[in-house]
Amino acid sequence: MSFPRRRESIIFIIFIIPFLMGIKIYAQQNNTFYLMHDVPQSNLLNPAVQINCKWFVAIPLLGSTQFDYSNSTFSFNELFSTNSGSASLDMESFYESVLKTNLLSSELHLNLISIGYRRNEYYYNFNIAEKVNMALTYPGSIVEFLWKGNTQFLGESVEFNNLRTHSVHYREYSLGVSKVWDAYNILGLRAKLLFGKANIYSGKSEISLFTDPNTFNLNVEGDISENISFPMTITLDNQGRINGSTINDLDILSYLMNGKNKGFALDLGWIYKYNEKTTFSASLLDLGFIKWKSDVNNVQISGSFDYAGISAGSNFSNTDLTALSDSIIDAFNQTVTQDSYYSWLPTQIYLGGMYQYRPKLGIGLVNRNVIYRNKLHSSLTLSANTTVWNKLSASLSWSYMNNTLKNVGVGLAWHSRGLQFHMVSDNLLGIIKPLDTRNLNLRFGFGVLFGCPKNKEEELKMSNEYNSMLNGNCYWAKNTDKNYKKVLKKKEKRKK
Repeated sequence: MSFPRRRESIIFIIFIIPFLMGIKIYAQQNNTFYLMHDVPQSNLLNPAVQINCKWFVAIPLLGSTQFDYSNSTFSFNELFSTNSGSASLDMESFYESVLKTNLLSSELHLNLISIGYRRNEYYYNFNIAEKVNMALTYPGSIVEFLWKGNTQFLGESVEFNNLRTHSVHYREYSLGVSKVWDAYNILGLRAKLLFGKANIYSGKSEISLFTDPNTFNLNVEGDISENISFPMTITLDNQGRINGSTINDLDILSYLMNGKNKGFALDLGWIYKYNEKTTFSASLLDLGFIKWKSDVNNVQISGSFDYAGISAGSNFSNTDLTALSDSIIDAFNQTVTQDSYYSWLPTQIYLGGMYQYRPKLGIGLVNRNVIYRNKLHSSLTLSANTTVWNKLSASLSWSYMNNTLKNVGVGLAWHSRGLQFHMVSDNLLGIIKPLDTRNLNLRFGFGVLFGCPKNKEEELKMSNEYNSMLNGNCYWAKNTDKNYKKVLKKKEKRKK
């Protein structure tokens, strides 16, 4: 598969490869799911979470499948206005909603194998997952420049920095353990071995434009680097400039079993029982990296270009545009090397709290933060969580995500002996009306639970100091004993 030469090839290398790789965009919106601790798969968001049964085995390929789409700036209908049945770009609306740094992201995660085993105060779990992520950030100054032109920047430099992407496909093998530390704390740790399959990781991204206030001449300076790990060949001309690129024949089996790009990551989790009604939790996820060695290309483009306008009488035809773009490309230095490099995973931080308002109704609050390329992206979710028949859990949530409050989420989970399933979305309206949403999120999965307690007596024997709904644990036993002693004291007072 070959592509056009010169400027088209350079644009393809820097911006288009992630989309042709079939890699989805990065974002993990799991706010509603985070506090559903009765679901075994919620351990993926907090490695401190334990199960009430002895064994959990996820159905292969269907243990927990997740798709997310996230846009921090606009929805489709916010970007395009509809008139007489046809849609047109509403640039003014786009300009008004744009931020200093904007994030477009999505992901697709597929759990291949997941097994959990509980023994006394310990819970062990093993998981294999296939993950494809991508994130694209772009500065708001680009939109401002396209909308208002360069006359607003006369005599000054405007910067278009942080135009970056991180697209990655990798397989994750993880082994985790959590321990009931004491009557108030549960701690969890998960180690992950990563094997990268494909990646594009932006390095430096600095572009500036200066407009002379007298002559209106333009000066463009740029320093852009991209690291790529994918079966492709970049060709150079006799002057060492990029003039073409070709995607090599892809052997799917060799691609999927590629073990040359190794990485490592850690997850940390904590659950703290503040009192009988209040529980706090926190987790730090994906603290790690991948070192890329196979099919590597490092592209560096840097330099400057002065533009004094076109000659008098020109109508700025396609020929003029082609000549201009070729002149810009020729003015910049272009270097391609094949050195290994590191890419860091976007780290996630979850902070949560649950207040047991009624025996089977809890009010939850979750703050999720993603650190992507030194930028913090946060969201906040308020939820009502309930359990029916000690088997069916439900959650209704409302979130502030991507600078909008239009996020109503729902979670359902069945977690009895035998078959277990869950289905959760942080934005149900996004599934119903996808063109009106900035967030689209769906997670579902199936598993089997073994060795579950059949009655209260067995629950008490298997209990530890923590259970999200206060059923069949030491707290329940202590409360029962305390109430029983109070009743005895009252009876003794009456006899006196």
